[in-house]
Amino acid sequence: MKNNLIPNFILLLSIIFHLPNLTFGNYHNSQNNLADNLLFRYRESESDREKLDLLSELVKVIHYSDSAQKYYPEAIRLANKLQDHELEAQNLNRLGVYYRNMNLQEEALKLYEEALEISKKNNNPVQIGHSLNNIGQIYFYRDLFEESLEYYKAAETQFLKVGDQEGLAYNYTGMSPVLGALGKNKEALEIINKAIKIREEEGNKRQLLVSKFNRSVLLMSMGEFNNVEEDVLNLYHYGISNDKIRAIHALEKLVELNLATGKISQAVQFAEEAKSLHEQRPNSESMIEIYEMMYQLYFDRGNTAESKKYLSLLDEEKEVLSAERIKNYLAGLTIKKQKDEIAALSRENELMQSNQKFKMYITFALLMLAFSLFVALSIYYRSYKKEIYNIRRLREKQLKIESQAAELNRLNIEKDKIFSILAHDLKAPLDSLWGMVKLINEDNLSQEEFESYLPILSQNLGNNSMLLENLLIWSRSQMRGMNTQFSKFNLHDLVDQNLTFLSGSGYFKGQVLENYIPKFIVIEAEKTMLEIVIRNLLTNALKFTHANDKITVALEEEDDFYTVSVSDQGIGMTESSLSKLFGNEFYTTTGTHQEKGTGLGLLLSKELVRKNRGEIWAKSQIGSGSTFCFTLPKF
Repeated sequence: MKNNLIPNFILLLSIIFHLPNLTFGNYHNSQNNLADNLLFRYRESESDREKLDLLSELVKVIHYSDSAQKYYPEAIRLANKLQDHELEAQNLNRLGVYYRNMNLQEEALKLYEEALEISKKNNNPVQIGHSLNNIGQIYFYRDLFEESLEYYKAAETQFLKVGDQEGLAYNYTGMSPVLGALGKNKEALEIINKAIKIREEEGNKRQLLVSKFNRSVLLMSMGEFNNVEEDVLNLYHYGISNDKIRAIHALEKLVELNLATGKISQAVQFAEEAKSLHEQRPNSESMIEIYEMMYQLYFDRGNTAESKKYLSLLDEEKEVLSAERIKNYLAGLTIKKQKDEIAALSRENELMQSNQKFKMYITFALLMLAFSLFVALSIYYRSYKKEIYNIRRLREKQLKIESQAAELNRLNIEKDKIFSILAHDLKAPLDSLWGMVKLINEDNLSQEEFESYLPILSQNLGNNSMLLENLLIWSRSQMRGMNTQFSKFNLHDLVDQNLTFLSGSGYFKGQVLENYIPKFIVIEAEKTMLEIVIRNLLTNALKFTHANDKITVALEEEDDFYTVSVSDQGIGMTESSLSKLFGNEFYTTTGTHQEKGTGLGLLLSKELVRKNRGEIWAKSQIGSGSTFCFTLPKF
């Protein structure tokens, strides 16, 4: 279970930040009544100042509700308009938490960084501290523990500067799992105890439950199971009444605790209760952990029926979680488009309001200056010119929105292609592997048959590995999330590494691989991107050649750039096929051993070469092999 410590902490962190104080019993009813009252007053108000205050209080009350998201943009807009930088940063941070809980980390990080910049400009230590806390949490999610700790330490300095005890409690609660992930368990325990002490003094009952629960998880990860059950049960009882997601989190730790202390029947009871709660309020992350523990329990006891039952539940839940992550990824694209459209509509609305005021002033002026026809005609003419200008502006905005709609349609087509790849090209080899595992488990596969299948499985899984790498990097590039960081490195060594790697892959059929890059050549480029380009071109050459065919990597030097070429003695391609390479569509054919592709590799290579300030092209003839070339500028 120790290997699951970091994922468990990540799940727990999602319930820590930005929570209001707890009042047991009628908590939800009172909160709903307060939210309804605030919303009513907001809709009745005509003052921007009052609207901002009411909206900021409303989103604080309904922070964990999905309905909160639609109010944040207006609160941020009003705060910016009124130059209330504290509320602007506060609402940016809270909206970031909403996106973070949807696993849209890139969107959340942008909001946190914007809030941090605003807070620094206006010297607001409290909001600086919360922004640093939130950024540290995103780095923790990405397993960048040292960087995460630096942000938490910087946030602690800000809260100590102004004596903000509540901020320190959040800071210490978030810093504790980071220290635990770095193996500094003693420091982690000291930090979480500081958070507990603050929350006891502040009387923050709900956050006190969370901090004590986190301390129990830390102690369990250290192998200390005494005196932790009470704190886990307290969070469980609270979750049953107020938040079933937290109840399932607590049940996960109760199952682990009882298994570790030998209370098997109690562990089974808690697992079944978690399953029942999961049907009411799904929480796939915790249920995956529970199903894994129960499967291992029954497997170790030789109870085949129960172990198969939990293995089936585990597989189903992993599929649900995978689908949810894909859904969140696509939701991120949609949200980004919606934000752009909302911004455009907001600007259009402001323009229309400005135009209405202008018309009102013109009408008033006409009434006051009716005695002078010349003045009236002059004003009307200016109004007419303004209308023409506004119509042209509105037309331009309409064209822009239509362009955005076309781009969204393109993204939907690419999304459908991703689903097709996931559903067919990834699923088929894994189904084959699963089928073999079942045959092995049922003793229906001989040693000779098993060995005969191994090369096929190796090739299929190798194809999947390359496909997954290309797919993930291509997806990042489409979301404009790829940063280019140039560095200097030896090109000959990079090519050698990839030749060695691919000679042991499922694509290798006994071809002759030769590296003619001079050993002294050092280039300046984005190393990871260039490695992907070279690996894709070599993989492509391996697919379309036979045993003993020669594949060479060479380099030509010009005045300002290098030309790198990957040549093969393979089957070549027609002029028609050659013209379809590096286009905007996915194009692929089968290799000499019927290897399948998606066409993604060459499209990705084209994009990565351009990011490295180069160009890529291909030359080929049927039966005479192919040569793929790309350029790199000299430094």
